[in-house]
Amino acid sequence: MPSAAPRDLGEYRLVSRIGQGGQGEVHRARTASGAEVAVKILHATLSADEGARRRFFREVDLARRVAPFCTARVLDVGVQDNQPYIVSEFVPGASLHQVVRQEGPRTGGGLMRLAVATATALAAIHRAGVVHRDFKPSNVIMGPEGPVVIDFGISRALDHTVTHTGSMGTPGYMAPEQVTSGQVGPEADVFSWAATMVYAATGQAAFRGDSMPVILHALLYGTPDLSDVPDSIRPLLAKCLDKEPGNRPTAADLVRMLTGDVAPSVVPPSTVPPAPPPPTLVSPDSPAAHGQELTQQVRSRSRRTPILVGAAGLLVAAAVLAAVRFWPGTGGEPAASPSTSTTLEASTFGVPVGDPLLVHTDDVRSIAIGRLGGDTVSVSGSDDNTARVVDLAKGVQLTPTLTGHRKWVRSVALGTLDGVPVALTGSDDGSALLWDLRTRERMGQPIAGNPGGIKSVALGDLDGTPIAITAGVDETARIWDLRTREQLGEPLTGHTGTVWAVALTTLNGTPVAVTTGDDGTVRVWDLGTRRPIGDPMTGHTGWVRSIAVGELGGSTIALTGGEDGTARVWDLATGKQLGDPLTGHVSWVWSVALTAIDGRLLALTGGEDDTARVWDLTTRKQVGAPLTGHTDCVWSVAFAELDGEPVAVTGSKDESIRLWRLT
Repeated sequence: MPSAAPRDLGEYRLVSRIGQGGQGEVHRARTASGAEVAVKILHATLSADEGARRRFFREVDLARRVAPFCTARVLDVGVQDNQPYIVSEFVPGASLHQVVRQEGPRTGGGLMRLAVATATALAAIHRAGVVHRDFKPSNVIMGPEGPVVIDFGISRALDHTVTHTGSMGTPGYMAPEQVTSGQVGPEADVFSWAATMVYAATGQAAFRGDSMPVILHALLYGTPDLSDVPDSIRPLLAKCLDKEPGNRPTAADLVRMLTGDVAPSVVPPSTVPPAPPPPTLVSPDSPAAHGQELTQQVRSRSRRTPILVGAAGLLVAAAVLAAVRFWPGTGGEPAASPSTSTTLEASTFGVPVGDPLLVHTDDVRSIAIGRLGGDTVSVSGSDDNTARVVDLAKGVQLTPTLTGHRKWVRSVALGTLDGVPVALTGSDDGSALLWDLRTRERMGQPIAGNPGGIKSVALGDLDGTPIAITAGVDETARIWDLRTREQLGEPLTGHTGTVWAVALTTLNGTPVAVTTGDDGTVRVWDLGTRRPIGDPMTGHTGWVRSIAVGELGGSTIALTGGEDGTARVWDLATGKQLGDPLTGHVSWVWSVALTAIDGRLLALTGGEDDTARVWDLTTRKQVGAPLTGHTDCVWSVAFAELDGEPVAVTGSKDESIRLWRLT
């Protein structure tokens, strides 16, 4: 049972408790100005779990971006006395579950209005990159202005903890895949919506039984009972209740069909070009063969596009070592690209190199790889609000720790400034800090960054001016003069949600930035004009969290990872996806990186399923077995070289950094 709720939470005065469930208890409350709100307090037994609290805040932050179309807006989130809480719009009224029990099934126009309103709400939720995960009659409030959907996205915040305590949600409204694999996407919400509409139309569940095993068996193997559903909506609900997720319409399709628009056309699959041939590697005598320059060169007068890529994947993006060239004699250079004489899939592939590195005291969110004084080092950012430099060969941290941020360090990029090897760190506190890697001391004033928090940073050089790019919660990417800390021109705007990842490269001689966001798109920007190049690239469903850029078969490409559990390759010149997605992770792909070994362009991905995976981009095949050993999700990945051999470097929610042999 939850502990007794306080009478006040921050500026909110609790008036009365109006509900209680597995997640917490809901109170009617008032703001200091007297406005009515609903306050949901997480159970104290759950708030003791720091992981649950982080997931809670992360998912609530996303839920706040849902457009208020037939949904109860999320207004605030906070914590008091170790109890997280969320504040949402107060909607007076009974739930759909209560109304049907008291008044009977919905019929005629009332049923259709309910279907349209709730489908519209679901489309808005999915548009924001949120999956409801618990759509059911008790989460639809029959308000005075019409039906309103509540509690969207909150179930994901508590998913692991709730599962551990034995709660499976409401069996009669779960999609089959939620039972069999636990994988819940927008398709599952559509299934749950249809089951809710069956209840609204008949007063009975679509899948019935006198015990949970009987209900689950009916859900997995039975046919829903739609005999009492009106003809006007029965065929649509039958499509939504298909056992196969891919056969169900989307929420947007539901709105179109319910409002009389033509059903979505069946579009034949586009012609996908075959995978490009193996990339042409630079010669051993060229600078890039010996290492990648810490400062990324992005000059409009240069057409050089590097071939080897070493983008260190972050929680949100590549810590840009991508598309870079080596400046000899700087005293700080990135790790040399892996040797081209290496044979992959050897018997030692995937074997850990040494013990896990436990230098952080919280999640390792980002990793960038470089060389400092001849040694290969990692620079990692963490939820402990620090960045740390580690000698990977010796497995020791180089002191002092990089401290100064007030919140999580989300992103790290490496470069040089006037011959000094530097690291740039971006944080949820909204600022970016520049560090001298030789002394680990901060250089100058902070970069103002992005209001609300920075999710990704990159370093480069634009027409002779060293630049930093920051991207974040304010839905923009911003370009900064690294010397003066002044913003250059207007922000890059177009994403409709947080910009999670940014990387730099050149496209047909033009310096460009490539960004990804929680609107599910990948976008290319001309850095000189600050304008988009081409249309947004779409294909991912949900957030696109990470990016690395490189060259494959003569084409400039981007590799992206997303919430849909896939990594995808894009031709930046054409805006087309190359080949099929990389599938294998069973949940979100948080991080990606690229490099070339044995004439093959390889990708490294890290996921929510606690694994990292290596892929051959010329064949779209996974190389070897998954890299397993982390005990929680892999936030960050990078390639490095130790003793002349390529290794994978991974950072995790389990607070460790691990190295893995690739030969």
